[in-house]
Amino acid sequence: MQEGGVFQNLWRWVTDAGYRAYRSDLRAYRAAHGQDTPEGFTGLLPGDMVWDIGAETGDWADAMTARYAVTVHVFPNTRDNASRLSQKFKGRSDVVVHDFGLGSASDQFLKDVGEVFETLGTPRVALAKVHTRGGEYDLLPAMVERGLITRVDRITVKFHKLSEGDRARRDAIRSRMALTHDCVWSYPFIWEEWHRQGLGV
Repeated sequence: MQEGGVFQNLWRWVTDAGYRAYRSDLRAYRAAHGQDTPEGFTGLLPGDMVWDIGAETGDWADAMTARYAVTVHVFPNTRDNASRLSQKFKGRSDVVVHDFGLGSASDQFLKDVGEVFETLGTPRVALAKVHTRGGEYDLLPAMVERGLITRVDRITVKFHKLSEGDRARRDAIRSRMALTHDCVWSYPFIWEEWHRQGLGV
């Protein structure tokens, strides 16, 4: 790291209590769950349906199929990634790459999450990983409002702090999620995991 970067981080540590809290949470998260996206989940069974929402590299989908023998539906975060991931998983029956992302409504790239549930004929998703770089503030409220979230057993989500208002937006979404799901663990703006109430694992 450049000397200026070291000084800048040190100054931020001294003057910014929020930054100190974030770095402390990040250390705790890494000690409990590793460096990257969470990969350890209780109760997943072979053949369960898993959704990778906001996929970039496909590494998480690979890890889930290898570890749990689940079927992963991949919803990329960009058209370019959709094409690349389609090539990466070509010929794989346990990874289904879609050429669109998920949102509250359809547009040029996103598809309405409710329509996708119905098109896939999905009564239950065992696990949804949501890493959409801000898209979670659109997607999750739509799933709550339409009752779709009750069809997802486990949700692991990374909320992103892109503006000062995102802390309040995250809190509001979490309050609504808590009506149907229990937060198992949380490291704010890093990762958190929710289980559907009554899941029992």
